[in-house]
Amino acid sequence: MKAGQEIFCQKCNNHSFLVKKTKMDGWKKIGEILVCASCGNIIEEIKNDKTAASRKPDDSNDKLEKFASILGTEKIQKKKIEIDNKIFCRDCKYYIKHPFFSKCGLSNKEVNPMDDCNSFIKRKKCSEK
Repeated sequence: MKAGQEIFCQKCNNHSFLVKKTKMDGWKKIGEILVCASCGNIIEEIKNDKTAASRKPDDSNDKLEKFASILGTEKIQKKKIEIDNKIFCRDCKYYIKHPFFSKCGLSNKEVNPMDDCNSFIKRKKCSEK
């Protein structure tokens, strides 16, 4: 039986259909049931074959291998970004932050904070002064 299927309910003696409802224990979901739409009589309890324990976690390496096979290339390696190697405009000494626009104090041009800076000089933090 499934939700939306027509039935004849023995309790209310009406032709009706099934509605899927969630069975709760407080705030915890403990299952799903099929009930009569007319009277709410429980017709069947749905048993799920898929449980959280039987599901395997997604392996990101497996996804990369599948993607590489679609492209017809070798396995793609993830690149780890070093935090010390960032040269974004927002971390530059010449970056001027403004509510309406951001600009470079060296070239006087409007820039995006996440742009790469060719004349990058790391800004000193308050604790480094």
